[in-house]
Amino acid sequence: MSEVMLRTVGLTKRFGGIIATNNIDLQITKGDFLGIIGPNGSGKTTLVNLITGFVKPTSGKVFFRDKEITGLMPYQIADLGVARTFQMPRLFY
Repeated sequence: MSEVMLRTVGLTKRFGGIIATNNIDLQITKGDFLGIIGPNGSGKTTLVNLITGFVKPTSGKVFFRDKEITGLMPYQIADLGVARTFQMPRLFY
């Protein structure tokens, strides 16, 4: 059985009365590639922001290599090896 690299348990984020993510259980093992697809407003970016610490969950937990990373600052999570990039729609000079 492969090592579990990233896991979420019951990950939920509410913005007022809007539920952006609801009770997401996710498990990614070493060597897996995962794509997240869905329409605009379906919670894809919110999920990535929850995992990388840019947004704090309403409930649930995030684990990286069996260490809970929920509530850590983004730079602390990046130091562990989990990071994101931001889309910058502009020309390179």
